[in-house]
Amino acid sequence: MLLVKATFKIIPTHDTISPVPSSKIMKYLILSNFIFPSLASLVNSRDKNKPLFISFLELSSRKIFNSNDDKSLILKSKTPLLTSVSFKFYEKFHEEIKEGEYKTPYGDFWVFLDKVEMIDISKITEIVERNINKNIRVTMLTPTLLSSKVLLPPSLREKYKINVGYSVLPSVGLLASYAYRTYYSLLGKSNSIENESKAFKLGVLTNALSRVVGYNLKPITVLVGKDNKDRLRKTRGSIGWIEFDILDEKLKKAVAKYLYVSSYLGIGKSRGVGFGEIKVEFVERDKVKKN
Repeated sequence: MLLVKATFKIIPTHDTISPVPSSKIMKYLILSNFIFPSLASLVNSRDKNKPLFISFLELSSRKIFNSNDDKSLILKSKTPLLTSVSFKFYEKFHEEIKEGEYKTPYGDFWVFLDKVEMIDISKITEIVERNINKNIRVTMLTPTLLSSKVLLPPSLREKYKINVGYSVLPSVGLLASYAYRTYYSLLGKSNSIENESKAFKLGVLTNALSRVVGYNLKPITVLVGKDNKDRLRKTRGSIGWIEFDILDEKLKKAVAKYLYVSSYLGIGKSRGVGFGEIKVEFVERDKVKKN
C-alpha cells in the first residue's frame, strides 16, 4: 500500500486575507475539480476518520493559523507559500495535478507543484525496527485536537455523553489511540466497533507501559472557522513536543508504526483541514531535548 504526499507552492497574485483555516484554499481547488478531482468526494465525506490530510499554508517553516479573532492574517502578493495534500495512492493521480493561475473566493493564486513523496507502508516496519532502541519524539506542528473520551471503554460511551473538550496535556496513550485510528483509516476500518475497542485498549496499555522523558507542550486557542450564523468558532488544542519510550518492544513497534503514518495523515480531530500535523523522530536515549 502506498501513501502520497503532494506539496504545492501557492503564490497570491495580490495581497489577500487568509481564510480560516488557511487550508481552505487547497480544499477549494480540490472541490472545484482544479486539482485532484478524484479526492472531492473524500473531502466532502462526513466520515470522522478519513485517509486524507490537507495542511495549513506555510511560510518560512511557520504554519499559518489564527489564534486572535481581532487580527486578520495577510497573505502578501507574490510571496510563495507551501501546502500539502496526503492521501492513499490511486492510479493516474499525477494526471490530476494542474498547475496554473486560479481564482478562488479567497483571492487569486498561482499554483505550482513543489514535490511528491511516495511512502510504502510496508517499509515502515523496517524503519521502526532500525530505531527500536531509541526514544520516540512527537512534535505537534499545528494545534492538535485530542479528546480524552477515546480512553473511555466503548461500552460506557453511551452512558457518558459529556463534552469534555480537547486535552491540552495529551498522554502517550491518547496519541497512540488516535494514531491507531489514523492508520486504520487507510484500510477503511476505523469506524468499526472492533477497531474502537482496540484503539481504547491500545491507549490504556500504552499509558501503562510508556515513560515520558521530556516535553514542551503549549495550550493554544485557535480559530476553526465560522458557524451557520457567521460567528467565528474557537477551540483549544496543543502544540509542542513530547518525548517518550515504550518499555514493551512489541507494543512500541506497533505504536511507532501508527505514529509514523500519522506524520503524513495527521492525528486527532479536523486533520482533514490541517489540524494535528505532527512530526515523528527517533532520538538517542541519552539526548533528551532541553527546550
